[in-house]
Amino acid sequence: MDDAKSYRWTIKDKVIYGLVLIPFVVAFIGSLILMGRVSIAFPILVLVLYVLANFFQAGCCVGCPYRGSYCPALFGVYLANLFSTWFYKQRQFDEKTFYRNANRAASLLGVILIMTSVILVTLNWLWMVAYLLLAVLHFMLFLVFICPKCGYNETCPAGKYSCSMMRRFRKKTV
Repeated sequence: MDDAKSYRWTIKDKVIYGLVLIPFVVAFIGSLILMGRVSIAFPILVLVLYVLANFFQAGCCVGCPYRGSYCPALFGVYLANLFSTWFYKQRQFDEKTFYRNANRAASLLGVILIMTSVILVTLNWLWMVAYLLLAVLHFMLFLVFICPKCGYNETCPAGKYSCSMMRRFRKKTV
């Protein structure tokens, strides 16, 4: 993507992103702590899967105007931006590789979500409900406040979805 088309994130945008990130951080750290009460292996496994998801997501960062700089990542996938500059330094954007990596990263995040939910429900079903509600809240806030401004939203599946929904919403309210 042409850097001239990329949105320049303001301090206000970064504060909004920080607020949007709160539900994710609470869910992620809280679930790691709760799972650690069952076995230390569970939070370690989640962290390993999270790093692996970031590795695959890094393949999607190739071609992104924010690669190597500030990136408001969905579900806090910050490592991908960094990994992309290390592991995919010489790679050019390729749509087939983008979608392959996006599917792998999304699948791993799905595994993390399901595995964490199953473990939390064994502790107390309310922990699982809280975890899922926080994840959904983060996702919805991200789609509304971050995706429409992003300079990569014509490529990113979440950005495409967000922009499509925002256009439909505007048509209905006008």
